[in-house]
Amino acid sequence: MAGRRRQQRAGQLERIKKHLEQSGIPISIQATTAPGSGVTMARAAIREGADLIVVCGGDGTINEVVCGMALSSVPLAVLPGGTANGLARELRLPLDIEAAARWIPCATPRRIALGRVVGSMLEPKPGCMIDRYFLSMVGVGFDAQVLTRIKGNWKDRLGMIHYAVEALRQAVWNGFPPFTVSAGETRLEATFACISRPQYYGPFRMIREAEFFSDRFRVYCLPSRKLARYLLYALSLFTGKLSRLPDVVTFPATQIRCEETAGSETPVLFQVDGELAGRLPITVEIVPDALTLLTPA
Repeated sequence: MAGRRRQQRAGQLERIKKHLEQSGIPISIQATTAPGSGVTMARAAIREGADLIVVCGGDGTINEVVCGMALSSVPLAVLPGGTANGLARELRLPLDIEAAARWIPCATPRRIALGRVVGSMLEPKPGCMIDRYFLSMVGVGFDAQVLTRIKGNWKDRLGMIHYAVEALRQAVWNGFPPFTVSAGETRLEATFACISRPQYYGPFRMIREAEFFSDRFRVYCLPSRKLARYLLYALSLFTGKLSRLPDVVTFPATQIRCEETAGSETPVLFQVDGELAGRLPITVEIVPDALTLLTPA
């Protein structure tokens, strides 16, 4: 259901199936049925002896399948069918899913690390715990708050413009609640933190120091609580110069703790691979040797 051209998706998948079967890879197409179903479907495929799992969708759907495959030996291939497709951009895959599928027969399997986040869920019951793997990133604070206002129909019509409009609305009406970020001896206050493995934040190459195939995160922390400063952050993000701003803190880490500021009455939320997940506190850590990913040769 991801992306802006999903009415074409069935025909594309049938052509992809035909191409892969001509290459000696028999494929069974299955559709996710509800949020979270990708996890159970991936686990079932592994139990039934699948040699390969191909996921077509946005970063959120990819995350579900990754959670079902974590720590297994079955390889994963990605077909970018979402709005931003940050992971596909990181892997330098074609953004057209049929072109991306042509890479699969000659792709290179690579064993990689995953991230893991433990925190508090928003639903079904506040206070319930979430323990979730991820391939790309955790965003804490402002960007997660923006996701509370993203509507599926407007996202389909406007794509990334809808995110920009809602970000401006959130900045004007709700501000930037602070929280603390701790990693080793580093401890600081931020209003937005990105704990990332790839360089891409959505369609933007934001975290230029990140190394996707390493066993560590790259953390970016933005501290300001002023709208004018956030507009400068946005401009610097678009031009690839965010890390040059003197108040932006960036560092590598393998484990990070984020907590709400003492006495704050505003909950601070977090997102995982572009999907709203819960609220602070959270612990984020690297899990080495956790997934086999097919990448372009």
